[in-house]
Amino acid sequence: MENKLHLIVDPLCGWCFGAEPLISAARQITHLDIVLHCGGLFSGPNSQHLDPGMRQYILSHHERILKLTGQDVGENFYTLLDSGKAMLDSSPPIQGIMAAEAAARGTSLDFYQALIRAHFIDGRPVTETNTLQALAEECGIDSKHFSQAFAELDESAISAHILATRQLMQEVGSQGFPSFVLEQDAHMSMINHYQFYKDASAWQKRLQEELARSQEQIIH
Repeated sequence: MENKLHLIVDPLCGWCFGAEPLISAARQITHLDIVLHCGGLFSGPNSQHLDPGMRQYILSHHERILKLTGQDVGENFYTLLDSGKAMLDSSPPIQGIMAAEAAARGTSLDFYQALIRAHFIDGRPVTETNTLQALAEECGIDSKHFSQAFAELDESAISAHILATRQLMQEVGSQGFPSFVLEQDAHMSMINHYQFYKDASAWQKRLQEELARSQEQIIH
């Protein structure tokens, strides 16, 4: 039986950063494929320069994220917020994630995790092409192949990916980012992750129990 964990995220979403340890824990489970879907939280008309009002909103939001997930942003993230140059636009990092997968199959998740750490911990400008190119190289992706794949992804391709993600969210009843959806033999079910934010081991066990339960049902 094929098992998939659909990961619905946005690379600029603070709660997705908070859930990063859960992703790492899920990746350790054998025979579980993880499929990444990006929802474009700040794409298109929602993209914006980070003004003082949004800066304050993000800071207050991250107080809740730290309290509930234990994940703290780095000092350089605050420097990025104070730089006056920060841009909230999910499309360039989504383009980078898609380009990573096109350039080297199976690397999108590595790239995504490197990207959110670069943004929330290192305070790097992940909406800029040079940063995305550097992250690809750090993930071991061939620079030439990544650049070519990145250039070939136009706005319509990115929009199509975001639209497909939004449609998936509607189908499974997802209310936001991140969402974890387990697919087993074409059956999709949302897995509530909120109680596991500070306990990645328990989250991993929860997923393993779901997989074992389904396997038992097939045997019987």
